[in-house]
Amino acid sequence: MGELKKRIITGVCVAPVIAVLFYILPPVWLLALLLAIAVVALLEAASLAGCSMKYLLAVLVIAGVAPLYFRFFQIYMLWMMASAFIIIAIKVFDRKASSEDANRDLTGQTAVVLFCNFFILIPFFYLYLLKELQALFPLILLFSIWASDIFAYGIGKKFGKHPLAPRISPKKTIEGLMGATLGSLIVITASHQLLGLSVPAALGVGAATGVLGQAGDLLESACKRVFNTKDSSQLIPGHGGILDRIDSFIFTAPFLYTCLVWTRYL
Repeated sequence: MGELKKRIITGVCVAPVIAVLFYILPPVWLLALLLAIAVVALLEAASLAGCSMKYLLAVLVIAGVAPLYFRFFQIYMLWMMASAFIIIAIKVFDRKASSEDANRDLTGQTAVVLFCNFFILIPFFYLYLLKELQALFPLILLFSIWASDIFAYGIGKKFGKHPLAPRISPKKTIEGLMGATLGSLIVITASHQLLGLSVPAALGVGAATGVLGQAGDLLESACKRVFNTKDSSQLIPGHGGILDRIDSFIFTAPFLYTCLVWTRYL
């Protein structure tokens, strides 16, 4: 079975389930679902980096949701620093590894903790905040990302001639980026009344969401190139791993939440 066929079949089977869960789950239960997904993504990231303490890293990152949930943001920042300190302390007393291995492992695991906080936990927490604002908001963002991906693939496949970032992702084109922007723009603009945005504001937010989704995709592609791998895992047939599917939320979830909150005060 070809990769495109696998991708379509998996999408048809999984997408409706994800959409329903994003809509029907109360905010706290959506957060619990997102944390479960985050754990898998964290383990993928740790495996890519060759970390020896991947389960400890997952615990350290996921524990950060407690201060975030209670809005203790300063404590959250302290916890991130404490997480790095814990890793350093463990490595200082590890006498088994060689000097080169110890340095590589310490650097890699500290980087993974910080990366996973900023690019997995925080975006997922913003999805939870969107759900707190209004039940439909995370679903609208999800649809905008899906539309962005579909338009990027379709337009890029048919019209793509100008590489966007060949050293990072050779298959991405400027035309594909325009398609991604258009797909997100259509969904956000069509939902402008539900989002509480004017049409001009929705056009701007939609276009920016499409661009930011592609930026998250490029960031994840760059990480995979560092580790010489095509997909973060083979968990989802035709789609790769969890990291490959959530990268579009990295910048879009915080951005959309901030825009929607600002419109309520302006």
